[in-house]
Amino acid sequence: MEDYRFKVNLGGMIEILSDHLYSSPDVYIRELLQNGVDAITGRKKLEEGEETYHKAADGEDTGCITLDIDEGRSLVFSDNGQGLTEEEIHRFLAIIGESSKRNLENGRIETDYIGRFGIGLLSCFMVSDEIVMLTRSCRGADAPVLEWCGKPDGTYTIRKADRNDFAGGEFGRSFQVKGRGQEDNGAAWYEALAASCGTSVMLLAKPGMEEYFTREVIERLITYYGLLLPFPIIIRQYGKEKQINPTYLPWEGRNTNQQELLLFGKVMFDEQFFDCVPFRSEKGNVSGVAYIRNYPVLPSARVNHRIYLKNMLLTEKGDNLIPDWAVFTKCIVNAADLRPTASREGFYVDEVLEAAKEVIEDCLTDYIADLAENEPDRFRQFFRIHHLTLMSLALASSKLFGTLADYFQFETTRGSKSGYELRTSGEPLIYAPTEEKYKQLSQLFFAQDKQLINVSYVHSLDLLKRLGAMYQIEVSAVEDWAVEDLMKDLSPEDQDEGFEFVKAANRILKPYDCKAELKYFSPHHLPAFYLMDENTLLKRQIADSRARSASLFFNMLDAFASDLSNERAATLYFNYRNPLVRKLAECEREQDMKVFVEILYVQALQIGGFTLHNNEMGMLNRNIMTLMERGLSDV
Repeated sequence: MEDYRFKVNLGGMIEILSDHLYSSPDVYIRELLQNGVDAITGRKKLEEGEETYHKAADGEDTGCITLDIDEGRSLVFSDNGQGLTEEEIHRFLAIIGESSKRNLENGRIETDYIGRFGIGLLSCFMVSDEIVMLTRSCRGADAPVLEWCGKPDGTYTIRKADRNDFAGGEFGRSFQVKGRGQEDNGAAWYEALAASCGTSVMLLAKPGMEEYFTREVIERLITYYGLLLPFPIIIRQYGKEKQINPTYLPWEGRNTNQQELLLFGKVMFDEQFFDCVPFRSEKGNVSGVAYIRNYPVLPSARVNHRIYLKNMLLTEKGDNLIPDWAVFTKCIVNAADLRPTASREGFYVDEVLEAAKEVIEDCLTDYIADLAENEPDRFRQFFRIHHLTLMSLALASSKLFGTLADYFQFETTRGSKSGYELRTSGEPLIYAPTEEKYKQLSQLFFAQDKQLINVSYVHSLDLLKRLGAMYQIEVSAVEDWAVEDLMKDLSPEDQDEGFEFVKAANRILKPYDCKAELKYFSPHHLPAFYLMDENTLLKRQIADSRARSASLFFNMLDAFASDLSNERAATLYFNYRNPLVRKLAECEREQDMKVFVEILYVQALQIGGFTLHNNEMGMLNRNIMTLMERGLSDV
């Protein structure tokens, strides 16, 4: 049996990178940075112990990346890293998926490196039709300067270069790089490599991609992706140089203070923060700062963080690393040992990442607990800003629930009450499960100084139940029978007096699926109170939807309504302590009584916060017109 080798269409591979793997052409700068960083890391490992390269007199790394820009036309990206031999060029630049970061003995990717998949340089074909690379390996004093030229059709050339080629020969004709105030730019790059080692990648903008070769865009991308790199990144143009990055992580210095970190956060995110929380996880070698926002954020908000891998920006999404509830933060994270995905725009979810995420969670919860205990005034300020998102945190963290729950506010018939006031009231915690139910019952509870809690807001019910469980307090939903406990039955004499009225009122209210009862209740000025069960409420909601819907949905809504019980479960309670109701009970003509009963029915619906149906609104208008006509006829 004969073995065959796969063949890779480079043009198709580049299309896959452009359309599916990389999010935009911006990443070509990121890939060049990553290759440069890894080349410098590789040279460190090769020359370990040699002070000439590794450390300057002050102990800082002497690795460096430079970018020479010919505005809108070309870019030369140079590093003083390990460079490549001819064998390595053939191996790593000609075989898709082969990485120079792989240990040749065991085949594993070294964890010191950012790049892992051997496809990064191909991203340059997104912005250039040709890649020219000059490189000299540091493996040997007599290593030559090599020129590699790759094209998107899958062909490439490689040859030894010399100074004359760059003093106006092929390189000059191909690139015509100008702007550094020198005629022999190419010769200068050649001589720099010949004197030391490293790599220069030279790109010409292909039509339509000129903006990616402008100073403004390149500087923005370098700042975005490489601001935290520990060695200088220098942009050169028109004979001037500018270093882009500070070359240190401000949260890892021994003398770092809060003000310095807050200033760094302002530079990174262009906003002032309430506070900041440094963190470090040994698992994954993850460190960084969580910045606390100074303004409210919705729990559903999407947050842009800055997540770095070995000092290179990886992503702005912290979905797998930053806790979901921490939307009140913006984080800067630098990870050394987490595994990136193939696109290097996220991390693989594994045990190491989960451990790092847990450390970040613990640091934030410890910060909040410490703030509440040691800086109560500042904690109240923090709580006022972020109380919405802290609800999610309280439910997610049993450790913090006791601290946070006392501060949450609940709407009740006795006004706004904190969790602390509710748990120390000595009363069972009775709640209305919906806004409609709360509106319905609040007047009765308020008039009799009974506490009813509105839990229709986000997380309110879960917080209330957790509060009851923690402090062993009864928490229950209000029931219809409990509402009747707020009313008193009539005396035998009043029952006799109102008997005929109740019979007549039941006949009048039957078309509205409602029955009548006479009770005593407070407040005395409230003549009638309307109460319905959940089944009846659903029927009203279906009727509301039917009235607003197109005819296409009538049959569907009618089918829903037919599945519900036809038993009347709505009750209109008439308050026999109210003078109007007493007067109405004395009315002998049912036709006259009907006008006032129907008006009281509509009034009770409106007080309970219910939407009036068309027939109910028409009935109200009709009865008002009847009263007006009677009044005018008496004038």
